[in-house]
Amino acid sequence: FFFSLFQFPSPSTHPEISLLVKAVRQSKMKIGQSSITAVALIFNVDDIFVSTFTMPLGPALAPTGLARISSPSLFPTVFRPSSVAKCNLSPPRRCQKTPTTLHVSELHIPGYSQSKLSFLLDNNDISQERTFNPQTDYISYLPYQDGHLIHRTNMPIFTSEECQSIVFEAERKALQMGWTTNRHGNYPTTDLPITELPDSLAFFKVALVERIYPLLRSQFGNFLPDGGKNLRVADGFVVKYDSLGGQTELRPHRDGSVLSFNIALNAMNEFEGGGTWFASLGEDGEGASLKIDRGEIVSHSSSLLHGGYGITKGTRYIMVCFVILEGYDSWSMRFYNQVRNL
Repeated sequence: FFFSLFQFPSPSTHPEISLLVKAVRQSKMKIGQSSITAVALIFNVDDIFVSTFTMPLGPALAPTGLARISSPSLFPTVFRPSSVAKCNLSPPRRCQKTPTTLHVSELHIPGYSQSKLSFLLDNNDISQERTFNPQTDYISYLPYQDGHLIHRTNMPIFTSEECQSIVFEAERKALQMGWTTNRHGNYPTTDLPITELPDSLAFFKVALVERIYPLLRSQFGNFLPDGGKNLRVADGFVVKYDSLGGQTELRPHRDGSVLSFNIALNAMNEFEGGGTWFASLGEDGEGASLKIDRGEIVSHSSSLLHGGYGITKGTRYIMVCFVILEGYDSWSMRFYNQVRNL
């Protein structure tokens, strides 16, 4: 975080700064004996947030022309600014110098230490881990080291009956509590956590060990530490896209984890449009969308710029999960930065 009391870049040379300058000029900046009210430019992936807040005045912050806070411990663990003006930088621009907010592991998101426990098997009552053939079972995109960063299965990993069961339970639960729309801050989806769906959660915990973790290790194991033995789902939720007055798309973003995957829960003929859009795909620089049918999976590095391509008709259901690498916080941070602009 940097605080400038006197000067900002010229809007004529940095057009996106004009919104920031306007927000700053509308804010009151005061330096008292024990605290300072200032404007923080918070860079988070492809958005910039301008926030006004008050904090104690300490040795890391002095009333000078340019002051820098070097100690993150000055901030509370949960940062809730009093007022936020959101400045969208659209369309997304990939830039090697884009600042990164590293929220990719238990070290960076302490809540993952607890949330991952919900997806662990209570016992070892599983049949057998499934094996996958990279030549026939999935298609890979975007080469990286000895592997690839994006994959799409050629066959269902969940059966139609399993997918329908998850959708039915989600809709039954939604009748009781409604679909949530603010669980993921900057890029919210209309969703329900899997942890609120007891039957689906019990099935999913077994499916993770028997099918999904083996699939991810086959796809990403060439460059994951220990071949990906410590993969853990830290968050999972069922998303609903509805062309009749609901959410129809999810704008480009990056996830706060190491790997992400989504599973199609209904058939492609039940909606038009849809798919997972990736900025890294396509030949014209506009990106490309990968579409999957019921039970199939798209998996990818979480830091790649991606989004939910809009539907124009019908309803689309998917299950989305964020995956961390337990015990490899530093590696996760390095990997996130290495591939985010590919």
